Amino acid sequence: MIVTLCQFKGGVGKTTSAIHFAALLQAKAHTLLIDSDPNKSASLWARKGLLPFDVCLEAEAPKRLMKGNYTHTVIDTPARPSSDEVESIANGTDLLILPTTPDPLSISALIQMAGSLPEGTNYKCLITLVPPPPQKDGTEAKTALERHGYPIFQRPVRRYKAYIHAASNGHTVKGPAQNDWKAIWEELSDELG
Repeated sequence: MIVTLCQFKGGVGKTTSAIHFAALLQAKAHTLLIDSDPNKSASLWARKGLLPFDVCLEAEAPKRLMKGNYTHTVIDTPARPSSDEVESIANGTDLLILPTTPDPLSISALIQMAGSLPEGTNYKCLITLVPPPPQKDGTEAKTALERHGYPIFQRPVRRYKAYIHAASNGHTVKGPAQNDWKAIWEELSDELG
């Protein structure tokens, strides 16, 4: 399965989500995360060698895919792809994940991205960096996207300091932050069959 994370806006948790989707898929079968973002954030995260899956830069991907025995591929794309790139990305993936934070500018970019996708694209929106209660930003964003018919993961990814520690120490999140990903995995695995 090829899972691609894409968004017009940066800072929406795209790389963090790519890392954690790759970890979820690796639990089932050998997975490669392709870092095609010029910032190389996924590669920096992986530099300590503690992630359970392989990570490579986009230029290395063809060779790695030919030599490796990968069942799954996760692609972390650069922010703000052109319309031609959006079409290629959508046509080259099994599932396109559009992460967004629950703020109006990010939601607007997500709506613009979803509107630019070719008809029939299998995509799903993921709300990230959701602040803790009593703030209702995440719930309000989810309700608004659902009301307009966007396919969305039911469980948002909450904002935890654990992500800062995970990125700087080269591993995925543990503890309460991991529960969001477990719920997302249940939903994704139901969808995969």
